[in-house]
Amino acid sequence: MDFNLSEEQLMLRDGVERYIRDDYEFEQRRHQAVTGEGFSREHWQQFADLGWLALTLPEDVGGLDCSFVETSLVLESFGRGMVLEPFVSSAILCSRIVDRSGSDEHRNELLPALIEGRLLLALADSERGSRFAVGCCEDTVAHKTAQGYQLSGVKTLVFDAPSADKLLVTARFEDCQHPAVFVVDRSAPGVELNEYAVVSGARAADVRFSKVELPDSALLIDPSRSQVILDEAHDRAALAVVAQSLGVMHGVMDLTAEYIKTRSQFGQPIGKFQALQHRMSEMFVEAQHSRSILYRGMAHLDKPAAERSKAISAAKAATGKSGRFVCAQGVQLHGGIGMTEEYPVGHYFRLMTQLEKQFGDIDHHLVRFASGY
Repeated sequence: MDFNLSEEQLMLRDGVERYIRDDYEFEQRRHQAVTGEGFSREHWQQFADLGWLALTLPEDVGGLDCSFVETSLVLESFGRGMVLEPFVSSAILCSRIVDRSGSDEHRNELLPALIEGRLLLALADSERGSRFAVGCCEDTVAHKTAQGYQLSGVKTLVFDAPSADKLLVTARFEDCQHPAVFVVDRSAPGVELNEYAVVSGARAADVRFSKVELPDSALLIDPSRSQVILDEAHDRAALAVVAQSLGVMHGVMDLTAEYIKTRSQFGQPIGKFQALQHRMSEMFVEAQHSRSILYRGMAHLDKPAAERSKAISAAKAATGKSGRFVCAQGVQLHGGIGMTEEYPVGHYFRLMTQLEKQFGDIDHHLVRFASGY
């Protein structure tokens, strides 16, 4: 793997960083997190216009067919800016599921609309007590009818469901324990959302399906193929969160370094105290460790499933641990101001808390790594 960025990748990184710096101010983000949908549709359309929603999708649906490296560059900057828009859930997780579904009808209908910013998707998979399992369908059943299917069940903690236009829903048939995946309109009769905000300010929902009538065409992936596709898409989304977490760590370090250079005590900036310099050095080491293991995860994305999952679990667990350390140190080095709502470092800590849990927390991935899958 070549660790040197190409000229095009450098231009992409610089462009995203400039956008976050100039157009994604903290106060604007803080206001957006507590109003409306919890993110800006205007920013989302800008992401589409700049081509960021098309990075990993193939050219036949209007994508740019880039590698995951480009995606990681975008997400690292998104982590620095604490971006609220549902990029991971819609443009990485759900787009990957649709792209690999094998359904030309759904690919040609959903993916170009997503790339153009006209469509938001969310995956409704987890159920009560499922923890971080993938392909949950114990409580969600699709009954075959003369017109198509009738869907009933409850999904929990569906990230970005309140703003999604369509949901990708995992459900089982009565005579099968393996999940199928259906495309369901969020506003369809029988779909009921219990919305709430999560710790970072993003939105999620518990979704109840009460005898939702679906046509035959709503079936996206049949049970014989779904688990492999869902596992691979979740691994990609988990690695995307690793890249985002790395950006959060760098955001905290930049903010903390600037603070300790200007905060004076005993007649000098506290950044001159050796003990604080040691802490900043430890934060830097943890962030560099996360970058290295992110690169290792990217190098294993196209490996066989067992190798890929083990490498990504290592990256997710290690980055979760490093992120906790870096963000906790950042809050502590800021002292009392680090606990205030008006200052960014506490918001970084909240976002890192959420990212550590998304797509499997530290304990989950340590167990998965130890089991070899």
